[in-house]
Amino acid sequence: MLVAFLWGLAEATFFFLIPDVFLSFVAILAGRRTWAHILAAICGAVVGGALLFQWAQTNPAQAHAAVARVPFIQESMFVSVDEGLRTRGLTAVLIGSVTGVPYKLYAVEAPKFSTQRDFLLATPPARAVRFLAVWLMFAGAAGWLRKRRSWQTRQLVRVHAAVWIVTYALYWGRIVFR
Repeated sequence: MLVAFLWGLAEATFFFLIPDVFLSFVAILAGRRTWAHILAAICGAVVGGALLFQWAQTNPAQAHAAVARVPFIQESMFVSVDEGLRTRGLTAVLIGSVTGVPYKLYAVEAPKFSTQRDFLLATPPARAVRFLAVWLMFAGAAGWLRKRRSWQTRQLVRVHAAVWIVTYALYWGRIVFR
């Protein structure tokens, strides 16, 4: 669970791989016990979000510049996040979690539109939606493949790696080749 907490914290701040990579791995190995890792990752995200929000409140230009240096973050993403927060409020954080917009951008832009308390209250559901969906997909697929196809853990781990490699190749390709 410590790995999940730290990954949630890291991704909420400056790491560029989502905790879903680890959570989906746990889902294929531990199935039902993944919920504790999901809670740990959400707690890490709340801590990371609080740190970035606070920094953006006290020094918005510096916080923005630091997040802008994270690999695959583009200035157009900040514009999109600002527009979403202005038009949808904190619901934009939830929408961003399922559309590929990094949470860290919301954390540094939210002080213009929200209180820290409200932003941090919006964080758990925004993170949980995708984490739970990933858990259900990977645990369900692993269970099905084990029963119907007699797949071993080693095979599932290979498929897991392939899924995330392809996912990130497509995601980063979309960002780089816009």
